[in-house]
Amino acid sequence: MADPFSVSQDALAAFRSETPRIVTETASRSLELTDQVAHHGADAPRLITAGIEFTVKMLDAAMAAGESALLDDELHWALDRLPHDGVLPDHMLSRFALLGEVVKERLPASAAAEVGAAIQWMERRLREIAAGRDPQGALPRAL
Repeated sequence: MADPFSVSQDALAAFRSETPRIVTETASRSLELTDQVAHHGADAPRLITAGIEFTVKMLDAAMAAGESALLDDELHWALDRLPHDGVLPDHMLSRFALLGEVVKERLPASAAAEVGAAIQWMERRLREIAAGRDPQGALPRAL
């Protein structure tokens, strides 16, 4: 299986050209999951959008460098930090899934497949890290 962070220049260019729309649509769909964002109150649109922007920037950097380690460090950080803001691992996984859906809709099929593989890696890796912290294998509700 090919390294999911070895994306073609065409896929990376397509991703970059659609990034603003990908962020906007992913944030919009995330905000519809009111059970995951209501605790943010009136700041929810700004906080969710900022989180998606950060995720997309890190994904872009990892794909451009061909280095999953860039995202691995961020996933560890997210599991340590975000629960303090009420963002649980399940919420992160939901947003990654929405990001994958939007990428599939916005990018040409071949580019979407390449970028989608990296997003799926993020989902798997987040689950692995969380399971390593909880020997029972369940995602922690709060850390």
